[in-house]
Amino acid sequence: MQWSTKWFEGYRGSLREGVPLARYSNLRIGGPAALFLEPWSEEDAALAVRVCLEHDLPWEVLGAGSNVLIPDEGVQCVVFHVGHWNRVVRDGDRLIASAGRSLPSLLRQARELGLGGLEFLAGIPAQVGGAVAMNAGTRECETCDLVESVRIVDRYGELREVGRDGMHPTYRDGGLGHCLVTTATFRLTPRPEAVIRETYERLMKHRNQTQPVSERSVGCIFKNPEGDFAARLIQEAGLKGERLGDLEVSTKHANYFVNHGEGTAAQLMELMRRVQARVHDRFGVRLQPGPAVQPRGGRPGGGGRAGHRAVLRPKSFAPAGFRDQSRRARASEKVMPRLLAAFSSTSHWV
Repeated sequence: MQWSTKWFEGYRGSLREGVPLARYSNLRIGGPAALFLEPWSEEDAALAVRVCLEHDLPWEVLGAGSNVLIPDEGVQCVVFHVGHWNRVVRDGDRLIASAGRSLPSLLRQARELGLGGLEFLAGIPAQVGGAVAMNAGTRECETCDLVESVRIVDRYGELREVGRDGMHPTYRDGGLGHCLVTTATFRLTPRPEAVIRETYERLMKHRNQTQPVSERSVGCIFKNPEGDFAARLIQEAGLKGERLGDLEVSTKHANYFVNHGEGTAAQLMELMRRVQARVHDRFGVRLQPGPAVQPRGGRPGGGGRAGHRAVLRPKSFAPAGFRDQSRRARASEKVMPRLLAAFSSTSHWV
């Protein structure tokens, strides 16, 4: 990818070439970014996006990396990282949180302030930007249910505030398009701290018992087929604990993969193919990739879904049976290799 520092005149913040992305991924997998930006402010982020638009540079946003699979060879695009944006401001029963604030710290602050509603996010290793962009959630609730408004840098490099009526969230998609979330305003409910704590601890206990929360993991790997659960099918096919190198189908939750050491993105995709084939042979069901491993749009200036969650992975990584994509998705893959961005939290890539 060709670029020049002259293009970024006036930009404030870090701008580095060849930054290894594995350290920013929950799986600790992935090669370098062609260009890695950590803007000081939302204005600097907006300027950088306009540079990308003007010079036809593909760009994505990397959050906590909990929903991201980064190719072993890295990605030829501009990667934005805003983990240092972590301010939180209270306004009555609202909390205005910067995109880089981690969910665990946001939940802790909300509890201490006696503001409830976010407890359902307990145990999700995401940042605010990724949680909003991918509409992170559980069966009980989703992030966007509590979001009153968000500030974003849109695909044209313009700063905008989007109200709840301007968002169109769906399952694991905040409906914001290809953008960079800068802040989110949450409308919460005053509750006694003890009540909030009890709910949080109960949900956290359940998550620890049923998901590999403390391990280097990514999930959900596959979408749930209609009327069924991917985890059930994988487990019934005898694939819990299935291993390829240091990568394993989690013994706690069959729709999560765990990296026990030196696993690679190529191995993860091969393990996906193995699981997919076994489930198809046993049940006749073709499992489709979940948000963490599904290619996104992401053409320079737009056309994709939320940049805070995207799998940055080469086209050749597509597992067998996953290549029947929409015309727009296929076109976007010609522009840049795709990375899974849905687990940062971040779409930010969760």
